[in-house]
Parts: sequence; C-alpha cells; structure tokens
Amino acid sequence: MNCAKTRCMHDPALHIRRARRTDFVDVMRLLADAGLTVPPPDRATLRRFRQLVADLGADVYLAFVDAALAGLVHVTYARQLVHAPLARIDHLVVAGPVRRRGVGTALLRLALARAGKRGCRAVTCTVAPDASDPTLFLTQAGFQPSGTRLRYDLAWDG
Repeated sequence: MNCAKTRCMHDPALHIRRARRTDFVDVMRLLADAGLTVPPPDRATLRRFRQLVADLGADVYLAFVDAALAGLVHVTYARQLVHAPLARIDHLVVAGPVRRRGVGTALLRLALARAGKRGCRAVTCTVAPDASDPTLFLTQAGFQPSGTRLRYDLAWDG
C-alpha cells in the first residue's frame, strides 16, 4: 500500500503496508521503545505474532519513514449477532523521532477506512486515564468519550 492510497500528505517518505511475519523483531523493538511491556522473544511469542499477522479478524499495519519502522496500528474486529461488526484499536504506536509528522494520523485514517470497508458501525479505543496526549489526538480526530473508551461512529446503513 503506498502513501497516496492512505492519503498521507504530511510526509512523502511515508509508506504503509500490512505487517509480515518477518517484522517481528522490528515490531517488538518499536513497542519496547514506546515504553510498552513486551513478552520475551521466545518461540511462543514469535508463533503468536505470526498467527496474529495471518489472522483475518485483525489488521496490523506498519508505517515506514525512509524505510525505517515509524509506527504501527493493530485493529481487531468483533462480529456481532444482530448488529454490524465493531472495530477496536488495540495499539497505535508512533516512534518518538517521527511524532507530529502525520504518521499517527495516516495510520488512524487507514484503520478507520479498513473498519468502514468491513462494515463496522464504530471504532473504539481504550486509553489510560492519565494519557492526555493520546486522548487529545483521538478526540481531535473525531473520537468521543463513551464510558471508559473513546468511540468513533462510522457511517452505517444497517
């Protein structure tokens, strides 16, 4: 997927693509650098990562700036019995050196577009109560508080 498809006009060097099973080390490094607790790099963790990347019930997209991993978005989808599916952003991480360059915005737009194509009625994201930057970023993007989560309602005809 190229930059034009994701409408990321902020940085022409930005490229977004679906995660591959060979991205394990770089993804774990990005998560650790962001301060997230990562599991040990053992065979079970590698297997779980490879299964997640292959899972059709989830999306993991990576953003690259000048060929270096700059961010990721991980979205899971839940089918509902009588309602349209729901999407949940589990991770939206941008590397420190490239923050405020449109990487997070491009990844978020891609996540919302993918959720819309899957027929989801809403996208939710849980943010830690003391995390003001992510909350501000998501509310500026149109997310609304909904209980302990932030919610973005997608146009839905169902």
